[in-house]
Amino acid sequence: MYVHPKPPEEVLRGLYGEYHARGGGNEADWNRLMAKVFREAADRLDGMRDGSGPPRILDVGCGYGGFVSLMRDRGWDAEGVDPSPMTVAAASAKGIPVRLGTLDEFPRSGAAYRAITMFYVLEHLFDPMSALRKVFALLEPGGMLLVRVPDTTPIVRLLSPFGLGTGLYDPPFHLFDFPPRVLTRMLAEAGFGKIRTFPGRNTIPPRIGPRLATMLFGALARGLFAGSGGRILLPGASKTTIARKPS
Repeated sequence: MYVHPKPPEEVLRGLYGEYHARGGGNEADWNRLMAKVFREAADRLDGMRDGSGPPRILDVGCGYGGFVSLMRDRGWDAEGVDPSPMTVAAASAKGIPVRLGTLDEFPRSGAAYRAITMFYVLEHLFDPMSALRKVFALLEPGGMLLVRVPDTTPIVRLLSPFGLGTGLYDPPFHLFDFPPRVLTRMLAEAGFGKIRTFPGRNTIPPRIGPRLATMLFGALARGLFAGSGGRILLPGASKTTIARKPS
């Protein structure tokens, strides 16, 4: 699923200046929202350390730099990039190494990364296939991409008979919605292998209603996945996908 026609890219980029402040949100709200997702990703990525020095990691769409800070605390050489001047300024004021910009503007030169993360980013990009190819180029051989995306279409289809649900696509910010099979195919076409998708930990929304719903469906998604030996991915629940660049 995708937005058509897409809004002009320069207009959309201007909207991201206040994106993280929507609904009165602040840095603490975002860190709380992503806390479980960040910890789970960090635990998984820590398995890639080989004792040869701090491995490099790039968090694309890093926001306030919460994941960058977490990985630096764990001994990684972590940095981030984000298009929001507000969040980049807040992160930089704390000494978190982030830069203002997008993946398109990120240089290919320099040392490669052991890992690259994209938490709820791919659905915002004008050309997600190009972004995956860029990530592939930036990773060192054997490096890992960890990407988390929503899977909104099943919920919208469920609610559409009642005239509800279309707002869940979050236009104009979300330009695409990825079922797992589509993202898997895209990653394979970009050159990645060892592709695996799983429910992962849930976010923690600030409002009680969405929080309870997210906790319930997150637990159900993880239970079905574990009980089926990894065969059942609950439609509608956000999912994490990891993929490797061949060695």
